Amino acid sequence: MNQLHALADTLQDLSRWNAFRLRLFFEGIVVGIAGGFTIGSFIWALDESSEIRRHIFSTYIEPALSNGDVIPFCAWLIFAVFLAYIVYRLCIHETLAMGGGIPQVKGELLGYFHMRWIPVLYVKFSAVVLGILGGLSIGREAPSVQIGAAVAKGISRILKRVPLEEKYLITSGSSAGLAAAFSAPLAGTVFALEEMNQSFSSALLLPSMASAVSATIVTRYVFGQEGIFIFPSMPATTHLLILPLILAGAICGPLGVFYNYGLTHVGRFYNAIHLKGVFPRLIFAFILGAFVCLALPEITEGGDGLVNSIVGKHPTLSMLLILCAGKYLFTVLSTGSGIPGGFLVPMFSIGALVGAIESNIFISLGIIDPMYGTNIITAAMAAFVTASMRSPITSVLLILELTGDFSHLTALVLTAAIAYVTSALVDGKPIYGQLLAISLKNRKQSAKETRTILEIPICSGSYLSGKKIEDIHWPACCTLIDVRQNDQAHIPQPDLVLKPGMHLYVYALPKDGTKLLHLGRS
Repeated sequence: MNQLHALADTLQDLSRWNAFRLRLFFEGIVVGIAGGFTIGSFIWALDESSEIRRHIFSTYIEPALSNGDVIPFCAWLIFAVFLAYIVYRLCIHETLAMGGGIPQVKGELLGYFHMRWIPVLYVKFSAVVLGILGGLSIGREAPSVQIGAAVAKGISRILKRVPLEEKYLITSGSSAGLAAAFSAPLAGTVFALEEMNQSFSSALLLPSMASAVSATIVTRYVFGQEGIFIFPSMPATTHLLILPLILAGAICGPLGVFYNYGLTHVGRFYNAIHLKGVFPRLIFAFILGAFVCLALPEITEGGDGLVNSIVGKHPTLSMLLILCAGKYLFTVLSTGSGIPGGFLVPMFSIGALVGAIESNIFISLGIIDPMYGTNIITAAMAAFVTASMRSPITSVLLILELTGDFSHLTALVLTAAIAYVTSALVDGKPIYGQLLAISLKNRKQSAKETRTILEIPICSGSYLSGKKIEDIHWPACCTLIDVRQNDQAHIPQPDLVLKPGMHLYVYALPKDGTKLLHLGRS
C-alpha cells in the first residue's frame, strides 16, 4: 500500500474514532476465531507428538536398553539428527520464526520487522512440533502468540488494512495466542496490553478482549482443551503464610534475573564448545534431548506435566533440587540452540519447583502445615514469572485463571510485588525486551527503514508529560498527526501541553518511535 494513501486512510480512521473502534472489535472476533482454530490444531499436534515420543521410549527403547540392546536408542539418535536438520532447514527458510516468537512480534509492532505471515505460520507450527517430538524443553505459549499474530496479519492483508489498524490486529492476535495456549482470556487480554504494547488504550483493549475470548471459546469447546495445569483445591491463605510468601518473592526475584541471564548468555557456552552455527547447536540440543528422555524425562517439553506431578504431593528435597537445576539447564540449552519454542511454561515449572523446595523446607521444620504447600507453589510461580517478564499483572492473572480461585489474589499480588522489587534491586530487565535487543543487534533480515505510525502513551512523571509540543525536540523524520485523551481528539498545536493519559499518534522511523515510546513512559 502506498505510504501516502495509507497515511491518509489512517487519518480518516482516526477522525471516525468510534466507528474505527467498533470495526476493530468485530475484526478482533474474526482474528480470535481464526487464531483459535489454528492454535487449537497446533496444541493438538504438540500433544500427539509428545505421546508418540513417550510411546516409542516406553515400548521400544527403554525395554531394549534394559536387555542390553542399544540399537533402538542409536536409531533414535540418528533420527534426532534428522529432526535437527529438518528444523534447521525450516529456520533458515524463515528466520523470524526462530526463538520464542514474542520478541519478534514486539519488533513487528515497533516497525523493525516485517513478518511473512504464511512462512511464519507453517515454520513455527512444524518446528515446534518436531522440537517436542525430540523431547526439548520448550513451551507452547510464545509460539502460540506468534502464530496468533501471524494469523492476524494475514487477515489484515486480506482485508487490506492500513498499518496502524494492522498493528492493532496483530496485538489482538497475540492476545488470542496466549489466551488459547493457557485457556485464560483475561490474562491474554492484559498480556497484549501490558507486555506487547505497554499501553492500556481503548483502541487496543476492544480487539484484544474480543480475540482472547473468541479464541478461548474455540479451543475450549471445539477442541476440548482446558488449562495446562491441574491444581487441587487450596485452603484459604492465613497469617501463617505471610512470611513464607514474602520469602518466596524475595527468592524468586534474583532467581528470575538469573534465569534471564542464562537465556541471554547461553551463546557463550555454545561458542566455548565450538558450536557457532545454528545447525550444530540444534544437533547438540536434539541429542541431549534423547539422553534426557532416558535419564530425567520429567524435565522435557514445557513442564506442565512436571508441575502437575509435584502439586499436592511431597517429593524429596534432593529430587526437587535435581529437577530444578536440570530444568533450568535444559531449558537454557534448548532455547539457546535457536529452536522455535517458548520458555514461559518452563519458567512456570521452575517457579513451581522453587516454591516446592521452599514449602518442603518449611513443612519439614514444622512451620507450616503440608496442606499449604500448593499455596506456596502457585505464589512462587507468579513471582518467578514476574521477575523474568517484569509484567506482574499478567503473571498474577495467569495463575488466578489457571487455578480458578480468586480468593488467593492478595497472596499472589504480595509475592509478585516482592519479586518485582527484588529483581529490580539486582538490575533485572524484561526478558522479552532483552531478546528483542539481541535480535535487532544480530539480525540479518530486517525491515526497510520506512516510516510507520506508532501510538505513544504519555505516562505520569515521564519526560514528555507536562511539556508543550513546541518545547520537545522531535526527531527529524517524525510527524505528530494526532493527539487523543479519553477518546477525545486534540489538535496538535505547538502550545498544546501533553498530559498523562494522552496518546500521541506519530509518523516516524522505527528507531525514532522507540525513543519516543521511552520518553513517554519514563
